[in-house]
Amino acid sequence: MAQTATAAAEKWPVVAIRDLHKSFGTLEVLKGISFSAREGEVVALIGSSGSGKSTLLRCINYLETPDAGSAIRINGQQIGGDDPTRVPARLLRRQRTEVGMVFQHFNLFPNMTALQNICEAPLAHRHGTKAEIRDMAMTLLERVGLAERANHYPSQLSGGQQQRVAIARALAMKPKLMLFDEVTSALDPELVDEVLKVMRQLAEGGMTMVVVTHEMAFAEDVGDRVIFMADGTILEDGTPAEVLRNPQHERTRGFLSRAMRNR
Repeated sequence: MAQTATAAAEKWPVVAIRDLHKSFGTLEVLKGISFSAREGEVVALIGSSGSGKSTLLRCINYLETPDAGSAIRINGQQIGGDDPTRVPARLLRRQRTEVGMVFQHFNLFPNMTALQNICEAPLAHRHGTKAEIRDMAMTLLERVGLAERANHYPSQLSGGQQQRVAIARALAMKPKLMLFDEVTSALDPELVDEVLKVMRQLAEGGMTMVVVTHEMAFAEDVGDRVIFMADGTILEDGTPAEVLRNPQHERTRGFLSRAMRNR
């Protein structure tokens, strides 16, 4: 179980978002999102497809550029500087090393082994000698239960194993914040638990996490907070008991009813 919300609330925010807007042409996807996550806190984002959850994560990591006037801070430092629409590439590269992101699809380099996939970014950023980085990568593979698959290529791994390598790869840069975007939705049901187990271990180890998920049991058991999004806005933000067991909005109740029927 992750830290309680009370314990997490006593610490400074690792990520703080204020009035985040994002439009694609005339389509407004995010309509003034504001929330924060403190050190060790696990925030689960839930909501129907198209509610803006994935776009929110991509804006935090600047894979999408927020609209002018939005503010995203990691450990108190505004991502991209003062103008989010004009970000110096060098600054962005440095700031991104503090945020790890794992996607629905594994995005591993097919021509590299599991070990090489994990070593690639630290080597490119010169975060140690080759020997030090290799030792670190092996430690991460052990952490996700795949040390014996170090020299296997992605095509030789199951979907769950590939996703665990992707998690290890994101951890290789020692991020302060981890973002997970529906990381189990592309997996066969029997492979979901092995990925969720790794995420539970990260939460228990104090990693700050923002998780887009349709796994309601995971959100309830591991999350310190649950945020329900609809139409690019936050409709509910509270503890798992408050949002999942006693939702205040009709939209939330309808979503949860459908989610439970589809389990």
